[in-house]
Formats: sequence, C-alpha cells, structure tokens
Amino acid sequence: MNDVTTGHDTPRAGRLLIGLYPARYRSAQGDDIHATFAEATQGRTRSAVLREYRDLATHALRLRLRISPTDPAGRVLAGAAPTALALAAGCALYFLLPGLVHRIRDPQPNLGLGHAVPAAVLQLARAAPWLLALGIAVTGRWRAARIAAVAAALLSGGIQALSGLHPYSAGQLAGMALVGALVLLAPAGLVDVTQRGRWEMAGLALAVALPATVADRYMAQHLPLPMLGLLPIWLGTLTAPALLGRLADRRRDPLQAVGVGLGTLPWLMPLTAVAAFDPPPRLRPLLEYAGACVAPLGMALAVAGAVQLARRVRASDPSDPA
Repeated sequence: MNDVTTGHDTPRAGRLLIGLYPARYRSAQGDDIHATFAEATQGRTRSAVLREYRDLATHALRLRLRISPTDPAGRVLAGAAPTALALAAGCALYFLLPGLVHRIRDPQPNLGLGHAVPAAVLQLARAAPWLLALGIAVTGRWRAARIAAVAAALLSGGIQALSGLHPYSAGQLAGMALVGALVLLAPAGLVDVTQRGRWEMAGLALAVALPATVADRYMAQHLPLPMLGLLPIWLGTLTAPALLGRLADRRRDPLQAVGVGLGTLPWLMPLTAVAAFDPPPRLRPLLEYAGACVAPLGMALAVAGAVQLARRVRASDPSDPA
C-alpha cells in the first residue's frame, strides 16, 4: 500500500478532518478517503483545496451526526435550511433599507456624516451577503447558496461580536451561527429547489421585509411593541402557512415539513440567552413572549393534524351502496 492510501501524504489538517468520520466508517473506508482527498487536492489552487476541506468536513459531520439523506435528521434539516435562509434574508432586507436611510439622513449628534457613512457601509456588509445567498438559492444553485450563506453567517457574526456582546446580542450571534449550520449540514440533494420551492423562499423573504418595513414606518404608534420586538412573532406567523401547506400535502415528506417550522428556531436564540441570565421573576414574561412566537406554528400543527385525521376517517368510511 503506498503513502497516499495510508494517509502519509495527506496534510495534517486533512488527517484531522478525516478523524471526524465515525470510527467504523473510517476503519472501512479510510484508505479510500485519503486517496480520494490526495487526488482531489494535488496541484489545485488554494481556494480549490479549501473547498475540498469544506466538503470533507461536511461529509464527515453528516455521517457522524447521522444527517445523511436517508436519516430522519437529514430530512428535517432539508426542510429547515431553506426556511432559515429565507427568513435571514428577509430580516436582512428589513434592517438594510430603512437603516441606511436613517443613518444618512439623521446621523448621530456631533458625529455627522463622517460616522454615518462607515456605519452604513458596515450595515450593508452585514446584510448584503444574506441577500446574495438567497438570490443564488432562488436560481436553484443550492450548493453555491450554501457557501454564500455560511460566509454571511461568519461575516454578520463577526460584525456582531465587534459591536460588543451582551446576553441578547450573544443570542443573536448564536442564532446566525445556527442558520449557517442548518444551511451547511442540510443534504443538498433533499433541499427543495424546484420552481415551487424557489418561489416559496423568495416569497417568504419578501413577506418578512416589506410588511415589517411598512408597519415600522407608518404604524409604529399603533403597535403594542416596536417592530423589532414583534419580529420573531411575525416570523412564526409567516412560517405557519408554509408549515401547514407542507404537512397537508400528501406528496411531501412529513419530516421535511416539520423542518420548515424548525427553521424559525434561530430567532428564539436571543430569548434563550436572555432567559439564561435573567432572574426568575422576569422569566414569566419571557416565556409568554416565546409562547406567542411559537403559537402560530402550534396552530398549524393542530390544523394539519385535524386535516390528516379527517382524511383517515373519510378513507375508512365504507362507501354507500349503490
């Protein structure tokens, strides 16, 4: 057996990533993995080698975490990933346009445009990658969209960390990291990139951003909370019809349908972080707020369950005699 097949020519980083594979799989396929990786990276550019590292790590983690296309977790992630990406892009669009206008038109006192322009550029750098990732996904190129979404999560998370961390912002950082993880680990072959799936992603993102922007601009005085505070509830409300439609469709995988609802989980991470640091007396309003966020999804599950039950009853009823 030569050095390639035994892994001696594999760089140390590659050997560490290969170590992520389950022991049984690594024992049976280790030589082939080393040989394939060496062949794929030999003489390639640095960016191509980095892509091979990424693909190797992703494949290893999918096998270790049992999220392959045939595993239940993989099917759930395939439903959650496009929903999470669409919601992230919708939120980015909501924060982007009004924020840019506000920073340029009303710069902070004593700072002027000299501070407003860099702040606007920073906001653009934080939001634009999510919109780019969604745009790529809407064209049907999910693998490329996955790369863009992970880059967006890293960039927005880095900007969030530079801005300072407290419980709520740490939860936001964790939420963006979770979006990146969902998109990265979802089996690409199961993600719905049909015309219907692509329209659903685009429609969900626009449904997040446009009504929220209008409400924030023209109805702020009539809202019980600032639109920023209502945003997680709005995300759950918008996702509920998509969840109901997937669950009620007999042709859809029910596990992928459930994943659609789990795509809203990243926006509950700030609440989780705040609850972890808040004293017990303040937990009740946080729990009530979290309940309001997930209530639309619970209603969608209940309605879908009733629809399925009615179908079973109808199917089991004997037909009337002629």
